[in-house]
Amino acid sequence: MNAFNPNLSRTPAPLPRGASRDSVVLDYGLIAQWRLAPYALGFFGMGLPLFLWTTQVALPVWLTGLFMLLFIINWTVFMIMKGQTARRMTPVPVPDAAIRRALIRERLWRQWLAGGLWTLTLLAISLSIGAGPHTATLLLLCAGAAVGIIFFSAPVLLFLLTLGPLAAAGPVFALYHLDSSGTLAQPMIGGMALALAMAFILNRHMQEHYLLENAQLDAALEREAIRADTEALNEARVALMETLSREVQSGLKGVEQNLLQGLTHLTRAPAPRQYVDAALAEITHLQTILVTTLDNDTAAAGQIEIDLQPLDIELLAERLMAQFADLARTRGLAFTCNMQGLPTEGAVRGDEHRVEQILAHLLSNALLYTQQGRVELKLLHLPEGYLRIEVVDSGPGLSEDELALAFAPHSRILRTSSGHSGAGLGLSLSRSLSELMGGRTGAESTLDVGSKFWLDLPFDRYAKAPPRPVEPEADESAPDHSLRILLIANDSLRAAQLRDVLEHQGHKCLTSTTRERALTLARKAPVDACLISTGPFEALEDAANREKLAAWLESLRATQADAHLNIIALLPDGLQAEALSELGVRALLMPLNREALVRALA
Repeated sequence: MNAFNPNLSRTPAPLPRGASRDSVVLDYGLIAQWRLAPYALGFFGMGLPLFLWTTQVALPVWLTGLFMLLFIINWTVFMIMKGQTARRMTPVPVPDAAIRRALIRERLWRQWLAGGLWTLTLLAISLSIGAGPHTATLLLLCAGAAVGIIFFSAPVLLFLLTLGPLAAAGPVFALYHLDSSGTLAQPMIGGMALALAMAFILNRHMQEHYLLENAQLDAALEREAIRADTEALNEARVALMETLSREVQSGLKGVEQNLLQGLTHLTRAPAPRQYVDAALAEITHLQTILVTTLDNDTAAAGQIEIDLQPLDIELLAERLMAQFADLARTRGLAFTCNMQGLPTEGAVRGDEHRVEQILAHLLSNALLYTQQGRVELKLLHLPEGYLRIEVVDSGPGLSEDELALAFAPHSRILRTSSGHSGAGLGLSLSRSLSELMGGRTGAESTLDVGSKFWLDLPFDRYAKAPPRPVEPEADESAPDHSLRILLIANDSLRAAQLRDVLEHQGHKCLTSTTRERALTLARKAPVDACLISTGPFEALEDAANREKLAAWLESLRATQADAHLNIIALLPDGLQAEALSELGVRALLMPLNREALVRALA
């Protein structure tokens, strides 16, 4: 590297793509030659003592002094030009081609003039040598200097073609003039020819190197530009998603609040209530998709924040089991948790929120896509330092191609996902989140048998799980909000389903298949509400039917004279809702919405 200008040690910038091959070769050749300047100084320094010793015995003193003066002048001119040229040495991708050519041409003439001065000095010394006992030694020194000039001219073909032969001509001509026998001239000519040939080979090799280096630097800058553009695009995309998510969720929250307020005015109109309940469910679904999409883009851009801490994986599993128990029950699936493989010491390391997010998605998929059978959450320790959390189901299963597609972002399996909406990002996000936590996700599946999806998390056998939160003691004096409900259903399967739903909510049920049996049960035990699920009522436009139903309702209310009896009717349509409302019966439209039933009973 150039000892006089440390800036030249830096990696040069590539020339513009419009630069020709000759421009690249010349520009890099000038740089390569200028970087050889320190070695040229060393070469001169090693040969100078021997030259001075030889000239003292072979040349007059005044001639030796003249040569030394030439050396001083050459080095002065060389250093001045070097200082002026060094500032323009590193190739800079100047946009204007004319300016770029002018800069290269200026550097070319400066360096050619500096090399030409040394070549002319060598020619003058060679032609000034006369016959004497040390003539051969002095001529050999000049020949060595000529070889040095040829070598230092090799990076630039123009210098090699002009300065190389001129430098070689002086010692060869002098030797032929002084050595009439030719015993020394012939080997010197052969050596000079060999030096020139090797210099041309070196120049050819260096030209290929110049082009390769420029292409590599150009490719590196292009990759860096692409990387910067990609990062900027990712940042812009994440920022856009955050803005859209924030604005859309704000709008959805406002719609949700308005719908919830509107529900209070729809107690007598079951059909509109069903539409509002459906709208609320869709809002929740859209909010989930927004959050998942934003998290997926943020994770893909590597900008998601992960807080790795020891986790109480057993407590997290229990929480998830409780969260999805209702969904499993309504779908008639066996839902179990197997923690026998959980080690007694140590703890999983991960981000609690992200782990719960991944497992919730795996469990939700398993429960939604499994039509019958079971879903199991299983924990087991792996010998390579992971704890595996498996979600095993007896669903439709996936082929190998479908399994690979399932983890691709925005991809959904049409065979199994029909009737289920979603963005197709859950498994892709799960894989990204698990990798950010140092874990991994995977799956195995067999068609028509079932699937097994798992999450592997790093397990530290020396870590301690955080202490469980202290649960407040039950207040025995707290009021009991459970209701005693009289259920009237003429369909045994429907009665069992409703009873299961009500009991899961903490209510107590008395079941009857007829209105007369319901009156008997109501007289024997106090009830808070009556839920009627017997299909369409009799035509209430008929006065006789209306009076008959009103009399039965009056008899039912009379059994609970000391309390207000909440009577709810489940209707397959909303045709009789207004008539029932006039009789004091709250109507709910089928199919039954769980949240709507909770609000009606409350």
